Order: sequence, then C-alpha cells, then structure tokens
Amino acid sequence: MVKILPKLVLLAIMLLALAPIGSPEVKMDNLGDLNVDVAFQIALPYFLEQHLQFGEQVVFTYGPWGILMSAFTGPTWHVAAVLFRISLVVCVFLALCILAARYSYRNSLIVTWGGAIALVLLWITGHRDSYFLVPALLVAYQRWAFDIVAAKDAALPVQRAEYLLWIALSLLSGWAALAKFNIFAVSAVAYLLILADDVRRRRWPTLPSAYAFALLLAWLGGGQSLANLPLWVFRCLDLSNGYADAMSKGFFIPYGAGLVAIYYSAVALIMVAAIAATARHHWRPPAMLSLLFTLFVCAVSVKHGMGGNQIEQSLAVLLTILWFVSHLFLIPAVRNVEEGRYGTARFGPATALTAVVLLTAVAAGTNFPIRNQRDTWADVRGNASTLVRGLRGDSTDRWDEVLAKAHRFWVPVDVLGTRTIDVYPQHAPLVIGREGFRYSPRPAFLSLNAHTAALALLNARHLEDGTIAPDIILFHVLPREQNVNNRYPTLADGPSWPLLLSNYTLENENAGSEFLLLKKRQEPLHSERKFLLDVNLKLGETFLLPQSEGKLLWAEIEMKRSPLGTFVHALYKSPHVLIESRAKDNAVHTFQIVPELGQAGFLISPLVKNDSAFAELYRNSGMPTDIVQSIKISSPEAPDYFWGNAVRLRLWALRIGSIFQQ
Repeated sequence: MVKILPKLVLLAIMLLALAPIGSPEVKMDNLGDLNVDVAFQIALPYFLEQHLQFGEQVVFTYGPWGILMSAFTGPTWHVAAVLFRISLVVCVFLALCILAARYSYRNSLIVTWGGAIALVLLWITGHRDSYFLVPALLVAYQRWAFDIVAAKDAALPVQRAEYLLWIALSLLSGWAALAKFNIFAVSAVAYLLILADDVRRRRWPTLPSAYAFALLLAWLGGGQSLANLPLWVFRCLDLSNGYADAMSKGFFIPYGAGLVAIYYSAVALIMVAAIAATARHHWRPPAMLSLLFTLFVCAVSVKHGMGGNQIEQSLAVLLTILWFVSHLFLIPAVRNVEEGRYGTARFGPATALTAVVLLTAVAAGTNFPIRNQRDTWADVRGNASTLVRGLRGDSTDRWDEVLAKAHRFWVPVDVLGTRTIDVYPQHAPLVIGREGFRYSPRPAFLSLNAHTAALALLNARHLEDGTIAPDIILFHVLPREQNVNNRYPTLADGPSWPLLLSNYTLENENAGSEFLLLKKRQEPLHSERKFLLDVNLKLGETFLLPQSEGKLLWAEIEMKRSPLGTFVHALYKSPHVLIESRAKDNAVHTFQIVPELGQAGFLISPLVKNDSAFAELYRNSGMPTDIVQSIKISSPEAPDYFWGNAVRLRLWALRIGSIFQQ
C-alpha cells in the first residue's frame, strides 16, 4: 500500500489538472480581451457543431477535434472531451507504471519516475502539446525498445496487457492527431516508421492499423468528408511553413544570440544522445528508426520554437523526447560484443544530462510561462470543486456565459432578418451563437492566420462567390497596440480589400462600439487595375510612388532569399522586413511587412490606419488625407548575405466603380 499510494496521488493530480471538468472563467472587460487566442478557442466548438469542413471551409492548424486541447468545449461536446482526457490520463499513467516496473534498479527508477514527475509538472502548467504527443511517443519508443532486443535473452517482456495498452494508446493517438496539426505530423511519422518496421519483419501492422482506424473514425465523427483530409494536411503545411515569416520579430528578437546558441547546443546534444543510443545497439534497424524519429521531432520543435517564437512550448517537447531517448540506454545491449561499445552507455547519459542543464538555462533566460505553485494548486482545487458540483447535478459549463460576454461588444444596428455574417479581422465570438445571425466564416477565419499568399487569395475567392459570401460583414482596423508585430494595416486579408469595396457597401459607420457594418450589394461595382510600373529596388532605398489624383495604388512586393539565406531560414528563421511609408503631410509610419502577403498584393496607398480611413474609401467626396508619397523597404537585422540583390515592386492603379474616379 505504501508503494501504491504515491502513484495514486500522482494519478489524482493528473486527472484534476488535465481533464477539463468545466469551462474556465474569462476576463472580457474590453474588446482587446477578445484576442486571437480566445477567439479561435471559442470558434472551435462552433465549427464542430456545424460540421464545417476543415481544409475547405476552415483552414487552421487546429483540426476538427481542437476542442480536446482547448479551454472551451461547448455544451454539446463537453462530456466527450472530458472522457477523452480522462482516458488519455489513465492510459499514460498505466504506461508510466509499466516503464517503472520494467526497469527495476535504482538509476532506472530515478530516470523513469523523476522524468515522469517533471513532465507532469510541465503538463499541468500549460505545456500540453507535449502531453498530447506522449501516447504516440510511448508506443513508438517502447515498440522499438522491444524490437531492439526481442530475440535476445535480455528481451524486454511484453505481456498481453501491455500490448493491449499500446493498442489503446494508438487509438487515442489517432483521435488526438486531429486536435492540432503538429500532433498529427509527429504521430503520423511515428506510425509510418512503425509500419515500415512491421513490413520489414513481415508481421501484421496492428498498431499502425489501430492509429489509422481511429484517425479516420475521428475525422468522420467530426462530420468531415474523407476527401478533405488530404486538403487539410496540405493547407496546414502551407500555414505552418509561413508561420516563421509571419511571426518574425527580428533575427535575435525576442531571443538574444547567446540564448539561441545555448538552445541549439541543447538540441545538438539531444541528437548526439540519440546517435549514441543507436550506436550502443549497433545501428540495428529499430534503433535507426528511433534515431530518425528523434531527429524529425527535434526539427519540428526547433521550427516551432525559433520560427514561431514559442521556445517555451518547444522546450517541453524537447525534454519529453530526451526522456524517451534516455530510456534507450537502460535497455541491455547486445551480448558478445567488444568492450569498447559499452562506452556509449556512459557517454549517452552524460550528454543527455548536459542537454537538460542547457534546456534549464534557456528556460531561466526566457519568460517561461510556468505558473507559480499557488496558482497551479488553485486550479487543481477549483477543478475538484467543479467535479463535485457536477456530480451533484450543477452545471459545469460556462459556454453561454462566455458568449454573452463576447456579445456585449456589438449591438446590432439597422440589421433585420436572418443573415449570414463574418467578422474581420478576428472577433468571431461577437456573432457566434447570436440569435438572428449565422456565422459564415472565410476559410482562414482569422486574418492574422491568412499569412501565406495561398491563404490570402483563398479568402478573397470566398468573397467572389456570391453564393457563399456573407450578407453582412463587421469590419475593424486593429489599432497599433492590438496589431500583431505592427503589420502594415492593409496586409490583413489584403487581396480581399478590393472585393470588400466593390461587393459591399458601407451600411453603418458605428455598428456597435468599434465596428463598421458592410452590407453585400445586389450588383458588385465594376473594378479594374491599370498597370503602372515594375521596378527593382535595393533594401533601404527610398522610392517615390507615382502620384495621380483620384486613384488607389495596388502593390505587389516580391522578396527572395539568397541560397545561403534559404539555408539559414531552414535551420533557424528569417529576419523581419519593415516598410516605411511617408505620407502627404510628411508623417513617417513604419510597419512590418510579411513577404508572402506582400507578394499576394495589398493596397499601398492611401495608408488606412483606422476605421475612419477605411470608411473614407467608400466616399466620393474627395481624396483621403493619408496618400503615401514614398516608401522604403528594409530588413535592419538581416545579414548582408540573407536577401537577394533586389526587391521587386509592381504597381497598379486600382479603380472601383465611382470610388476615386478622376
């Protein structure tokens, strides 16, 4: 009983911390509190409820079962999400117990339970991507560990109960894969490698089959068409590949050169430890598969951490991988080999321990979002209290309360009848669940995430199709303090702006507190573009824009990396790009420009800084005040070798109906 009690305590903590018993309270005192993170979490249950097709109607790195990771599940799927998380916790806990029982001597117990407790602490303090990856990691690494010594006297015993647990974890992995794309990518690669080993050994691929079955069942269970699964994967790849450029803050911002060096040293040591583990087992095929998988996950984590400026989440995944790699050194090596081979048994753990020290140093040098113990235990106690109330029959879901808070920020004005509606750029909860309206999102439903040319153009095509374009649009130009990385204002769904001006009319300039109300026209206005020029600019060169009264200027900016810059981008990230605009009144404004969005095209003049400036585009009474006279494109932190020799600028005069006609 003494040995069992600590395990039961750990299980209880995991259940109370990781199972979403009830929806959290949300602070929404102003529109700024309804940020991107809150908006997409509230939207996810709606997408699942309405069976919107991911990949076609919704493009996002969260999948149809994103609610499994979200703070909000909605009332319909609340019980299902809780049961899934409970099942995941119990299966992971049982797998940890099996690992501890398998490795019985002291050092192995320290590695198993010490690492497990450290990972649980990461999970209950917010780093849950690594937690949802653990089922696939457990199956993959333990399967390869078993295969490494399966034919030897020191073979790791796999009892029927353990193999059934592997199947259960594979089923859970298949379902969790549709929560978020990085989980899908890592788990899919894991089971493809297991499948390759099964084919090599000519045995039935039970575990990959269980994973694939659960994945397809989950996709269909979310109301999705099978034809859209490859499309979701393809578009998530595009979305993920563009994330580093879109979120770039600078070459060594927010992480300094020293911190970056320590981080990459830690990643290199993890790879070295994985190579040492493979060498210890004489490069046998299962060991090689574990090495390939470790290298893949390290690469994904680096792009997420550095390219996405989310080094904290990356550290949790790296520590998880390192924990599994360390277990490979606990497996008995093949017998009857030369003594020198056993040096890796000491070199590998020493390397892994050094990597832990370096990762800890990185955590100490960043704003590592581990909440203090008081807040963590308060969450656990709150979840326990919510669970008790639920068992007594009290409601544990605050979904209606959350939506009511969001709805306060828009009071419908001059809108009659049931209509489809969308919100630009990111405040979808304003209309979700609102009586009399049906939320009809564009594919990349948050303008911030339409950060590749393909996605920006996909959103524009959504407005071109009169059968699916929303009847009403709430439009808002984000103020500078809410605009992520201070992007050039018209880059937010830039290709859609001409369609907003031609296909919609300004119905109300004060649709609630901070929104413009746009209404779809019966007949779109005629629009045309007249080509003006095509020039190559140097970074830092000031260029005078052609001035012609009564015209909008449309620009496409193409920037290419040098071969060496492409290599650095693949291993690290790109520096940010700035555009400096000098207005007619000589005021200078500096913004970030996302190269992909610049290539897709955007309104470069006039400079639309707020809702009033956007409303001015609909008037025929005169010219707006913020005509851009000159621009300068720069990348101040970029090494000289990074970008190509020239920046290509193409300009058009844009005419829409009578808007700004001469």
